[in-house]
Amino acid sequence: MMHRLLLLLFFGFWLLLCSIPTFSAEGNPSSPPPYMNAPAPSTLASKIFWELNDALTLYQNAQEHPWPVIPDETRVLSLGTKNKAVLLLRERLKMTGDLSAENDTGRKYFDADLEDAVKVFQARHGMKADGVVGRDTRNALNIPPEVRVKQIAINMQRWANLSAQLGSRYVMVNIPDFHMYLIDEDRTVLTLKAIVGKRDLPTPELSSKITKIEFNPDWDIPDKIAQNDIAPKVLNDPDYLYRMHIRVFKNPSSHHEISPNNIDWESAAENGLNYHLRQDPGPDNALGLVKFEFQNTEDVYMHDTPAKNLFDVDIRDFSHGCIRLENPFALVEYLMKDDPDWNEQHMQEILDSGKPNHVKVTHPIPIFITYITAWVDDEGRLNFRDDIYQQDQS
Repeated sequence: MMHRLLLLLFFGFWLLLCSIPTFSAEGNPSSPPPYMNAPAPSTLASKIFWELNDALTLYQNAQEHPWPVIPDETRVLSLGTKNKAVLLLRERLKMTGDLSAENDTGRKYFDADLEDAVKVFQARHGMKADGVVGRDTRNALNIPPEVRVKQIAINMQRWANLSAQLGSRYVMVNIPDFHMYLIDEDRTVLTLKAIVGKRDLPTPELSSKITKIEFNPDWDIPDKIAQNDIAPKVLNDPDYLYRMHIRVFKNPSSHHEISPNNIDWESAAENGLNYHLRQDPGPDNALGLVKFEFQNTEDVYMHDTPAKNLFDVDIRDFSHGCIRLENPFALVEYLMKDDPDWNEQHMQEILDSGKPNHVKVTHPIPIFITYITAWVDDEGRLNFRDDIYQQDQS
């Protein structure tokens, strides 16, 4: 009897061991690449790490069985198209789960289900989701699996590094994604379109805390911008400074204004300006109506902008390094919501004054300016972004 009981206990224990699942993004991770310092699955960053680890398997398998290449058609593929390239498109989208097997008719005809699948693919690659396969969409579809494997692995390491830094409340700007995210209690509570630095004037990665908001900011124009941007415009339009409310001073701390007519602008454009330019607050100010300040050595900040039309573009690398936000007052509302003396009327009075006004943030919030080109979003979709600063190559 005792012998039989021992056998039953041993068999039960063996079944228990066999039933233990492998780890996944939900908290039970399978093994990542051995060179990585894998984080425990407890924060949002580590959760994304393990979700990328799961996605890595799909793309590693695709290296052994590569997806088809969509040929460089003379015309786009869109709803109503009928040719052999549509069959290749179907197969390609099925391999990454953008087109389900049940929605695949296997026909050469580009139908509505295929259009929806293309939109899903475009959305998770940061493109305009119009369902039309043009040059940019075709190029993204044809990126080889081995490139994506490397991209996922690089970003897993980035998320692993972030997992030790991120709390449950912070602002994150993702440079290649051209967006700002506000995270509270590990949930995304606000998403804003952002404009980041040009390829030759990149926005730096950094971490800090947003401590102040400046309303009606004036703009102390950096010397390089004065030389490379402002001086040529003055040469083409002598009234440019007057129209844009830009004044000339002897130096940044001086109150002695210099007449623009006394400046050799050709020399300024070629050799630099020996004076300081400052743009007055107002609707034409390059910083818009509000600026968010956080301490850093790069003199970078986030701000409003009068050039709202630039947010309609998908690839938004237009700035000199600072970050422009599409709807900055949504962030103001969040940052000031716990201040009992703050309300919309008070803010409007400050704005109507037209004068610079600094306001302390009641609860300073960490900010991380990051460079992430692969992640899994809240809906479980794997996202990729273009490596605009070529940092995935280093």
